[in-house]
Amino acid sequence: MAEALHKTESSSIYERDPRSLDALRASLRKLQTYGITYAEISEATGVNRSTISQFANKNEPTTYANVDKLQAYVSQRETEINPIAAETTAQQGAQTIGLWMTEEYQAAMGWMHYIWGHRKMGVLVGAPGTGKTTILKQFLKDVPGAVYIEAQPNMRCKDLFNAIANGAGIQLGRGNAYERFASLLDGLRGRSDIMILVDEAEYLHKWDADKFEYLRKIWDNTGTPVVLCGTNALELLLTRGAGRQNLAQLYRRKYELQLKGITAKAILTHLRQYNLTTDAATMLSEIGADTQHGGLGNLVEILELCLETAAGGPIDAEMVRSAKRYKLMYSR
Repeated sequence: MAEALHKTESSSIYERDPRSLDALRASLRKLQTYGITYAEISEATGVNRSTISQFANKNEPTTYANVDKLQAYVSQRETEINPIAAETTAQQGAQTIGLWMTEEYQAAMGWMHYIWGHRKMGVLVGAPGTGKTTILKQFLKDVPGAVYIEAQPNMRCKDLFNAIANGAGIQLGRGNAYERFASLLDGLRGRSDIMILVDEAEYLHKWDADKFEYLRKIWDNTGTPVVLCGTNALELLLTRGAGRQNLAQLYRRKYELQLKGITAKAILTHLRQYNLTTDAATMLSEIGADTQHGGLGNLVEILELCLETAAGGPIDAEMVRSAKRYKLMYSR
């Protein structure tokens, strides 16, 4: 026999078609890519976790009863995570990409408002494509007095002073660096409407270390909330410094939030609004969950190309592949 199932139990389709066992195993393994663990499956079905793992990964036999329970669970979960059901593929999907209110996004916005309301210094860290810039710019809509600064590799202290002053509507004099900074502090004191948001803040360490120290002094002397936003390179700078930099004083003052990115399972729920084939949706979800290669930012650009190509029609896997190749070719 192809499968050694216990004959004492009621028969099922798996006795007549052993190939279905392989399909079930593949489905169980696929659920793992959506963050559904064997422990979660075990709790829902009553089948031992070890039994599930050995059945799915090592082709170990199990009872007909277990197989039927696992198949029922898989069928239910695949329906939930399947982004486009067969009967809806012909329907017109969304044609634009709006803001995705993920759990991580909502948590980050709550954290931003906490930093704002409690006048703290915060550090927002995440890999490229995890939504850091989107969070900052969306926050600007809630707090118009926030000053957004995109740090540049060639930015010096005077450039930082000017960017803050211009955003806050403060007129700086023409004195030396000490006098200009003192003028900036005077302009910020007593202002409850200002918050400083520095994107790609790891670039602040270029040329000199003083820019981090000046931001700390701004917070210390005026209580102006500050958020430094960047990749893990920023985290390393603040914990270890670079060269002779000593950023311990700033590090002790900071409140940190790390973005992990969105899971493939969560992405699929957002992709339901678009006219996608199942294969295309799966590919896009994997692209968005890959924070090592652009994550959600990469997904948005590729989906935009697909929507333009499809022109209202369904998006299939080949369109996704073509958009991915196009992006890799022209985004450098």
